Amino acid sequence: MSNILYADLETYSPVPIANGTWAYAEKAEILLFGYAIDDEPAKVWDVTTHASMPEDLRAALDRVSRGLMHTVWHNGMMFDTVVLDRVLGVRIPPAMVIDTRVVAYQAGLPGALGQLCEVLNVDADKAKDKAGAALVQLFCKPLPKNYTLRRATRLTHPEKWASFVNYCRLDVEAERELWKKLPKFNCEGSYAARELENQEEDARINRRGMLVDTDLAVAAVAAAKEQKVALNRKLEAQTLGRVATHNQRDALISYFRDTYHVDLDELTKAAVEAKLDDPSVPEPMKEMLRDRLAGTRTSVQKYRAILKRVSADDRMRGNLQFRGAARTGRFSGCGFQPQNLPRPKIKSNDEVEAAIAAAKDGVLGLFYDDPGEVLQSCIRGCIVAPEGKKLCVADYSNVEGRVLAWLAGESWKLQAFRDFDAGRGHDLYKLTYARTFGVRPEDVTKAQRQMGKVLELALGYGGGAGAFATFARGYGVDLHGMADSVEKTIDPSIWRDAERSYETYFVPQGRDEGLDPKVFIACDAVKRAWRLANPHIVRLWYAVGDAVKLAIGGSADVHVGHRIGIARAGSYLLVRLPSGRRLAYPSPRLSEEGDFSYMGVEQFSRKWTRIKSYGPKLVENIVQATSCDLLTEALLRLEPRGYEPVLHIHDEIIAEAPADSAHNFKEMEKLMAELPPWAEGLPLVAAGFEANRYRKD
Repeated sequence: MSNILYADLETYSPVPIANGTWAYAEKAEILLFGYAIDDEPAKVWDVTTHASMPEDLRAALDRVSRGLMHTVWHNGMMFDTVVLDRVLGVRIPPAMVIDTRVVAYQAGLPGALGQLCEVLNVDADKAKDKAGAALVQLFCKPLPKNYTLRRATRLTHPEKWASFVNYCRLDVEAERELWKKLPKFNCEGSYAARELENQEEDARINRRGMLVDTDLAVAAVAAAKEQKVALNRKLEAQTLGRVATHNQRDALISYFRDTYHVDLDELTKAAVEAKLDDPSVPEPMKEMLRDRLAGTRTSVQKYRAILKRVSADDRMRGNLQFRGAARTGRFSGCGFQPQNLPRPKIKSNDEVEAAIAAAKDGVLGLFYDDPGEVLQSCIRGCIVAPEGKKLCVADYSNVEGRVLAWLAGESWKLQAFRDFDAGRGHDLYKLTYARTFGVRPEDVTKAQRQMGKVLELALGYGGGAGAFATFARGYGVDLHGMADSVEKTIDPSIWRDAERSYETYFVPQGRDEGLDPKVFIACDAVKRAWRLANPHIVRLWYAVGDAVKLAIGGSADVHVGHRIGIARAGSYLLVRLPSGRRLAYPSPRLSEEGDFSYMGVEQFSRKWTRIKSYGPKLVENIVQATSCDLLTEALLRLEPRGYEPVLHIHDEIIAEAPADSAHNFKEMEKLMAELPPWAEGLPLVAAGFEANRYRKD
């Protein structure tokens, strides 16, 4: 009896695939259907010939639809099965889909098919036909406007079409070999059933999508365009015609040098903001720099992305990639990138609603000097509830801090969370400051509480003086004022230790981060005090680092406490999370100095390369992955109770629910805070609200 159908589609649509699968699929055609059953030779059904579906393919799809046979695709969950349903009406149950892209992510491998084939040494003739990309460009998209033909077909380019058919066949061969070579750490074994449930829920959320206020998106794009035109006209007048737009980077840099004798190598946001803080820069130039930031603001691109990706029913689908985040298996964003929505500058929800109304009326510029900044605060408002429903929104409160303390057994912090949740304890950031500086929590000021927050965010994963300074700046802390305060309030012995380390280690090693000496010493002293106040967390960093070295060296399963296991499995380092899910680190290696490294996709270059790591960094991966496991468990609890998730962003869930009193954010908070059996003892709470329009609460 057949067990697996390997498959791949080649499709055509006048809609760019960059607009998302669902918008693409609305006008898509299936050109070729490549397939192979078990180890039989791969075949291609040329759909354009109008020949009937081959009987063996029809029978295999029937078995798949009845849950009797699995089917393997690369990116099939987010693309091929969606197009197949839309175009041919063939609906494949998500539970029967094996997506090799997801399996690759689960193993810490690249998701792109070509790169993945390279990494796994799939035979060249089975990986990617070298002419494949050109054939896709030719047959799967409209031809450029300067071509006589609207599109290329098997009739207009018969020889190249034959190559295209072979390319499709080779893709199926590659998928089959990939599936056989891919490690199956989370799709086989004891955790497999739960991982399948998680993937099915992800498919439901992506296919459900979220309702979009397209009128707001259209109005936002128009307002941003109007502002950009006005700013460019102003710039042209200011520079007497020398610079016409804020996008003329080199011309603007040259103008600043010639007119104000100020040199700028680049006009990135960071470089511009640095000059805005420079007292030597004249005010007229600062005005142009502020306009440059306003005129090149990228938040409007999210509105454009929404309009490109929205379907005919005003719902935007396919916004999440299951297990897309390297190292942790957290969800990554697709399309308009919901995981990095800008922090709103407008704090009042009433003002945001008024701004949305003004934008829709086309008069936003009459009320605000910088409409673009206002639109940045309104982007979440594009997500709305449908008729007869409401949005229930809730997110976990400081979930990473709670999980870190729970994994480490930092008992004072765990008790602090429990007391605060019960309404009888101090806020954690106050307690952190108090414990670090040896003062009473009730005496901690608002500014000191902010310092406590920076302490928690910057230092939980082994951050040093530089990390603390970076976070402090981000939260508006005056570093020089902070240094004066720390010197007066911190244990003098800690200050002296920081001074000695600065002089004997950090400066000789060139690791002073370019900070003022007193500022660096203060940041290092704060780091030392925080670590003294959190000894179990520090111990966890070293325990995980030591366990990694033992596992790479060949030791059997190494346990860190009762909740984490680390082991080597062939050419992978595996970290077993409390949930039973495993993180995978390919090709682990120890250097002669004892440093740990592995192969992975580098975050910025997107290249497959060797990545260095260490105990605290691995702890960060474990904490974030465990936090993700809590969220996926919550999604599975919410769905059957009438809360239909439409999106989730890190630790926050946005769900549609009936507009009645039986469904409310308080019940959603309780459902999210229920502990799975593996999380016993974790203090977990969620906080939420309900509304007709999504917002930052």
